[in-house]
Amino acid sequence: MKSIRGIFGIFSVVVFGMTVWFIVAKEPEAREVKSEDGVVTMTGLSRTANDFSVTIDDAATVATPLVSHVYRIAPTYVQHDAPVVLSFERSATAGTLNATAVYWFDASLGMWEQLYDVVADTDDVLAVQVTMLGDFALGITPRVLAPTMLTAFDALRAKAPSGTRGYGISVAYTLPNGVPVRLENVSEHGGCGGRIGAGDHNEYSSSSTTLSIPVDDVDTRVALMLVGEWIVSADGAGCAVGEDLAPRE
Repeated sequence: MKSIRGIFGIFSVVVFGMTVWFIVAKEPEAREVKSEDGVVTMTGLSRTANDFSVTIDDAATVATPLVSHVYRIAPTYVQHDAPVVLSFERSATAGTLNATAVYWFDASLGMWEQLYDVVADTDDVLAVQVTMLGDFALGITPRVLAPTMLTAFDALRAKAPSGTRGYGISVAYTLPNGVPVRLENVSEHGGCGGRIGAGDHNEYSSSSTTLSIPVDDVDTRVALMLVGEWIVSADGAGCAVGEDLAPRE
């Protein structure tokens, strides 16, 4: 009987706490924030008026394939429950009329990624939906013919930290005087015997090489960077005996 009373008491406290939360918590409201130069407009839901901000990163220089300033949209690297819409104005004055994509900088991997959730693409505006904020820029999309990376994947996988149970390898290209941009569909994921296992934290390592590959049908010297993201167990217990790290089938 006492145990039933205890369970009922705990349940009552939980219900009361949830009720207070729904009464006190402010409903998210639609917000709109613009960059100082008027190029970027961000719209989304926020519980407080000052949650969102857009600043121009003056320290970042325009570099291929980016064709605009880098815009830092805060709060950075916070996952949002609902998508936020980022609208970029194409401008002859800013030299962005030929922009074909919006890029986001993945700070953990150290490379820019093209965004594909496009909600508007006109002569004047290019807009995308995102759930993670951070650094964004307009850019072009050169056609890069990715080389076969199997040998490079093998070499980087062999350098996985002790206790690794799962991994992902991403590849970025950097054109002369450019920034690292993730190569689409050039990656590898796996784990012990090909199965991705759980760990306590992630570690990162990288390797690089320079190759001549076709870019817009012209052979170009391109720097390639491979980044390994390792899922590691803090107790050092990695794969079982007889199981090596291998790509997922």
